[in-house]
Amino acid sequence: MNKKFQDIFLLIMFFVCLSGNFFMPATHEVCGIIFLVAVVVHNFFNRQFYKNFAKRRLSNKLCIIFFAVSLIVLSISGLMLWQSDSDFNWRSVHLVSAIASLIFLFAHLLTHARRYIHGKIFYAASVFTFLLAVAGIFGLPYADRWYHKVEVNSAKIIHGEKISTNEKFLTVYFSRVGNTDFPPGVDAVSGASVMTDGEKIIGNAEMIASMAQDIVGGDLLEMQTEKNYPADYPETTRIAKAEFDNGELPEIKNLPDLNGYDKIIFVYPLWWGTLPKAAESFLKHYDLSGKVIIPIVTHGGGGVGESLEALKKSTRAKVDEKILDIYSSDIPASREKIFDFLKGDVQ
Repeated sequence: MNKKFQDIFLLIMFFVCLSGNFFMPATHEVCGIIFLVAVVVHNFFNRQFYKNFAKRRLSNKLCIIFFAVSLIVLSISGLMLWQSDSDFNWRSVHLVSAIASLIFLFAHLLTHARRYIHGKIFYAASVFTFLLAVAGIFGLPYADRWYHKVEVNSAKIIHGEKISTNEKFLTVYFSRVGNTDFPPGVDAVSGASVMTDGEKIIGNAEMIASMAQDIVGGDLLEMQTEKNYPADYPETTRIAKAEFDNGELPEIKNLPDLNGYDKIIFVYPLWWGTLPKAAESFLKHYDLSGKVIIPIVTHGGGGVGESLEALKKSTRAKVDEKILDIYSSDIPASREKIFDFLKGDVQ
């Protein structure tokens, strides 16, 4: 009974830890520590299992080994997130290892369940376990995107190593921040394309553009629409969909002269799998013949989508075939990635 209680408690704590995006960071950390202690206790009470480990079925051994490795990586990445100021993207490692742990946990449970349940019940349990695993694989990134509050120290993550160039660069970006009427004290999550630095709200594309501009120098320009988008993110996506369906190009304000620039770093979010209509509208105000556009896109899982083709159709400039895509939750740790990307485009 003690073992069963421990196993049930361990399983509950595992899913509590997976729900960390819904809790305060300190709560998630405490739950993680409790879970690790429970894993140690679980293995202590089941230590007889390892005495004949070499004779176990290969599938069982591999499941245990991979599950253990994923938990170790999960623990190390969690520790690094807790106390490290490294530029390495430990958050993505933590998320991937959590998904891997979930998969191997279900495999581990099924391996042992086969000894106690058979026939239709086992197959039903297998199907249910598979569906739970699929839900976890897709659900964890979804929760990370929509419910993880992103807090940054702008001065620390924007500034760093520079690239020396004789070319004149302009970094231009389109972001919800600056084009949205956010209420005071808005709760910023990465799914809403924003992050916070203290009381200041920063857009995802704005942060990327600030890093890029710090790397190559030159000027920074924000694309601004005459009519702002609503603070409610689903309502913004609905309006954006209507813009695509109707072929509507939002009016752009504050359009400067771009003749003095050689290259334009063009930063934008992926909307409905392509270039936002506001970004297209901005480009169509200019004849950029002879200039080079270097595209960088931020997204919530859609990658580049069809935005590169849309970008080429919207301008006479030469659009770099290489395009950098950055997942929304990875942005705070993306400066080195942006530096490496731009290094090949600077003379």
